[in-house]
Amino acid sequence: MADGIEDLDVPAVDPYHQKELRVDYKNNQILAKFAAKNIYVEGLKSSTVHDARLRADEDRFHLEVDLTTPRVHVYGSYRGEGRYNSLQILAHGQFDTNMTNLVYTWKLDGVPEKNENGTFIRITDFYMRPDVGEMTSYVSNSNPDSRELTELGNRFTNNNWRLLYREFLPFAQANWNKIGIRIANKIFLKVPYDRLFPSKS
Repeated sequence: MADGIEDLDVPAVDPYHQKELRVDYKNNQILAKFAAKNIYVEGLKSSTVHDARLRADEDRFHLEVDLTTPRVHVYGSYRGEGRYNSLQILAHGQFDTNMTNLVYTWKLDGVPEKNENGTFIRITDFYMRPDVGEMTSYVSNSNPDSRELTELGNRFTNNNWRLLYREFLPFAQANWNKIGIRIANKIFLKVPYDRLFPSKS
């Protein structure tokens, strides 16, 4: 799975490559726009599956998978702008984030679809909320006018990463939902249900 499944057009998930991600953030006087490109995620191949639970009937499908991952490395390039009252910051460069000791559960919901080839599952929702042991981040800035503020932001981020992680988690979850649905359906819509989950009888 880490290298993808060519026959099903499933992309590699380690490293996983995302072309672009855009985030617009507003909180009181703080406005920020962030566009990341050529995002790479490494480390998922070292994940361990601890448990899985399936609930399914004629109308619904729900699968939960418990996992841990010792380390995830995310990096890419970015362009961003931020504003706090009259202070405006423009920045662009590279970003690099390391997370360790991740504990999380994939939750997939879907509905059965039948055709002449059997019963398949269309995944409609993908959810996860990782608990992270530690996180360190670094953002470079090629704009000399705001480089000092970026360094200040790096120190603030690493000193307060748990608070910021909770604040920006909904943006990440919306992105994971889209990715998870797309990748899962490349499998669940092409492989019949009874082949994915053979009957024990």
